[in-house]
Amino acid sequence: MLQIMKGEGSCVPIKPSTHVRNAVTRPGINPNENVTAAVNIVSINNGIFNSNTAKKLMKRLMTAAKTQSREITRNRFALIFNMEESLSQKKLSAYNCDMEAGHYAAGAYFTLIFVLVFFIALTFILIYFLSRELNRSLRRVKESNNFSRAVLLAQEKERSRLSRELHDTIAQDLRYLSLEMNKIAGTQETAEREKLCANASAFHSDLIRKVRDICDYLVPPDFRFQGLPDALRNLCLAFGNRTGIDCRIDITGDLQPDIYNEEKQLQIYRIIQEALMNVEKHAQASEAIVVLRCDPKGSISIGISDDGKGFSLNAEQKEKGLGIKGMKERAALLGGSLEIKSEAGEGTLVRFQMINTETKEGSDECLID
Repeated sequence: MLQIMKGEGSCVPIKPSTHVRNAVTRPGINPNENVTAAVNIVSINNGIFNSNTAKKLMKRLMTAAKTQSREITRNRFALIFNMEESLSQKKLSAYNCDMEAGHYAAGAYFTLIFVLVFFIALTFILIYFLSRELNRSLRRVKESNNFSRAVLLAQEKERSRLSRELHDTIAQDLRYLSLEMNKIAGTQETAEREKLCANASAFHSDLIRKVRDICDYLVPPDFRFQGLPDALRNLCLAFGNRTGIDCRIDITGDLQPDIYNEEKQLQIYRIIQEALMNVEKHAQASEAIVVLRCDPKGSISIGISDDGKGFSLNAEQKEKGLGIKGMKERAALLGGSLEIKSEAGEGTLVRFQMINTETKEGSDECLID
């Protein structure tokens, strides 16, 4: 309630009008303006204020204005704080999203790097193995070509040797036999003719034997009906009968046919046959010994020795002379090793050893010293 002066000295309490309340609490207007407006409205409606009353009114209005101002300030600070908190939460959420995106990107990056490195390593490994297989294939092709070339050269050399053998033995013997037959035809005396006929018959028998020897050399024995040991016994017997050289053979153990098929037996037979032919042609020996050792594990060792004049093992003879190269090629085809020992005046030793590849074990025993 407000008091205003009535007359000169009395004050009458009055109720503030609605305009005053509205003026004090009107929103959207500065509190100082509300106070001024309220004073003006009271002054206009009710006359002149008492100074004390005006001061009290002003004090109340200022207190209300300050309270309202503080409330507005608090509301503003609360709004700003809420806005800043919301912004902070948004920034934190965005930061978390960025961190998650960064972690995901880093993980994807390292995964990509790992996959790339893995594929590069796998590519290099595949290239390495393909290159190795290609080199092996090229080496096999080269070896096959070299082997084919060696086979062709060996065939040509064999044809040349056979041609010379036929020319130097059979052809010459036939020519000599033809001359003997002409002598028989021109001889009138019975005793002389009988003598010439007997010589011609003996020469004819020797010629047949030489032809059979050539056939026996060219045609291998049939290993379907006889094994390698029997074929070697027959070879040594025929060699001794033909050359007059005492040829002995010593066989120990049983050859396993499941490991050594007909082809392998033929190659072994040819090696021993070539070694005996060298003894016949070059050694001037009186004795030859063939030793064959077979162990239960499938490995074999062969030695051919003679008491002839021997020879010097220089490089040229090792590679070209006395059929050594052919024997070494046959040994290589079998996967074995061929060793030749010889000294001038001390005879010759040819040693062949073949180890069974399934067991990788064999005897290192020296057969003949």
